[in-house]
Amino acid sequence: MSGTFAFHNIYTTKNEVENIQTVLHEGNESGEGTMRRFEVAPGIQITYNDLKMDSCFRPIRFEKDFLQINHCLEGCYECELEGGSVSFLGEGDLCVDYLSKDRQVFLGSRIPLKKYRGITVLLEMETAQQTLDQGFQQAHISLEQIKERLCSDGRSLIIKSKHEIDHIFSELYSVDERIQVPYFWIKVIELLLFLSLLDGSAVCRPQQFSADISKRTQEVYQYIIENPFTKDTIQDLACMFGLAESSLKRCFKSIAGASIGTFIKTKRMEAAAELLVSESALSIGEIGSVAGYENQSKFSAAFKSVMGVTPQAYRHKYC
Repeated sequence: MSGTFAFHNIYTTKNEVENIQTVLHEGNESGEGTMRRFEVAPGIQITYNDLKMDSCFRPIRFEKDFLQINHCLEGCYECELEGGSVSFLGEGDLCVDYLSKDRQVFLGSRIPLKKYRGITVLLEMETAQQTLDQGFQQAHISLEQIKERLCSDGRSLIIKSKHEIDHIFSELYSVDERIQVPYFWIKVIELLLFLSLLDGSAVCRPQQFSADISKRTQEVYQYIIENPFTKDTIQDLACMFGLAESSLKRCFKSIAGASIGTFIKTKRMEAAAELLVSESALSIGEIGSVAGYENQSKFSAAFKSVMGVTPQAYRHKYC
């Protein structure tokens, strides 16, 4: 993320300091965001990011070397790379970046869906290593080795299906504020130990797309949001927006965190759920027909697979 979340001096708006927590507010014409940063130990920070804006990127020059670990809980983040291509950090993804004073890896960034929630763990390489050596020397954690294994060729993306990653970060999102800081220290050690054990099979390079493919795919995303009952197939959408079907499928999943087929079904059922409540005069069969199902039983099965209950139960609960 090229320091987008991590460096408080690039945020010149309202700052509220509460002991070791700093709340950073960012706003521009595209929206607003909040970052809650905690000083865990010398050289180690954790930041909770909640951004509802198109972008908050500001180019900066690093005076030291950093290891930055980003986990995306919700939404996605788009990074512009050298050469004009882009890549995404999507829901459930973990990436490790080496931010060097000698190299600018990212040229810009955006939040395509105007929604990003996640956690950043930032380690200033020299100071954080001294902290780890003094405070947890028995772990033998080497930030330099982690950097060489995961970031030797720039940014590396850790496969999101790893159970260990979900376990580590799910607890970070729900930790009791009374024990936050000591708990952060424990979780940072757990995370670094996990990263220390990774080999090449657990790391994959992020998929890259042209800026044009990214833009057109985001237009498809918005079209589905605005037309949840569309009868257009994936092939139709690809043709409509001037994309190869394979490019649309790959880029859409990077942006939305789900396949385009799953996303269409989810948005269709969510819209059907709204009709069940707002249009009580319509029968369930009629709403199923609007959603593209001539057979009510098939509509009910599809609805339950997304919403967790049958249309009848949903209507009964909310009407």
